Amino acid sequence: MTNESVFLLTGVAFISPGAFIDGSLRLAPKYTKGWQWESSLARLLHIGVLGDSLDCRFCANLPEVLPLAERRDLFLIVIFGIGWGCGAVLFGWSQKMADMALSYAIAVRLGAAAGSFAPFVLLHRQELFTHRGKLVIAGVCLVAIGVALCSSAGHIKDRKLLDVSGGPPVGAEPEMAPRWNVDLHGKLGVIVAILSGLLNPMINLSLAYSAPVAKLAADRGAKPFLALTVIWAIAMSAGALVSAVYCGYLISKKHTWHLMFTPSSDYLVGLIMGLLGPVGLLLYGVGSSRMGNLAEVVGWPILCSMGILSANFWGAVTGKWSGIGKKPLGIMGV
Repeated sequence: MTNESVFLLTGVAFISPGAFIDGSLRLAPKYTKGWQWESSLARLLHIGVLGDSLDCRFCANLPEVLPLAERRDLFLIVIFGIGWGCGAVLFGWSQKMADMALSYAIAVRLGAAAGSFAPFVLLHRQELFTHRGKLVIAGVCLVAIGVALCSSAGHIKDRKLLDVSGGPPVGAEPEMAPRWNVDLHGKLGVIVAILSGLLNPMINLSLAYSAPVAKLAADRGAKPFLALTVIWAIAMSAGALVSAVYCGYLISKKHTWHLMFTPSSDYLVGLIMGLLGPVGLLLYGVGSSRMGNLAEVVGWPILCSMGILSANFWGAVTGKWSGIGKKPLGIMGV
């Protein structure tokens, strides 16, 4: 086995558990009381500082790196972070406007494909038609097919649960699924899901365009495999700002600021999410540093697909896939 193969497998070994942890965080709403998207996210904002603190802890020379970095490089990282934050907000909109499983499937499929192909075309187009490039494209297409099948299985599952119960799937908030028929409202939701799928992978573009800043951090003493944490600290902070503004608007509109000061077990869930949330991207950065110049092209679909498998695994463990027949399970198995 060549050194390149060893590095590639090492990268996958880091990315996969991080993605599994990230997918596991989708269990959180199951263990919260009266979960409201905007108030719950706002509660997590102050706890989310733990994530940035974790990134800064691993890249302790962050204050030294920022003044020396090129303004263009920092600008791109911030813009991509803001785009990622906008994608997260649009994803919430799509969940309200359209069938939840359908909007999730569209956003994730597009995110997995766009997040891989965009840096390939923008930064490595010279390798597109090489033997290596064709193998990468084939692999990404295979992942996209797998993601599509997983999403299709989830869509069929939710439809079966809807037919049995006569309403939205168990656990879905009424405001999150107001319309289940295919109408103008649902079609707009599909469009919003497409926009979300195109914007969410921008967090991967921040990695793709971050090489000069990461190199500067490494030159200033950061360990090479942890130098990318400076990118997450910048990009995720920019994305969190978008969510904070939007959540503040929703909370003011609904007059629910008092929920921020109400004792609740949600804070414990938020603490766990705040601690584990950055782990997936942190390990993705570590794994990517071992995968060579196509790291962001190969690593991103691995991150997405493993996250989906993780979410579906926990869905099966918690009984969300029971009593739905063989067809969805068969598709998921494929």
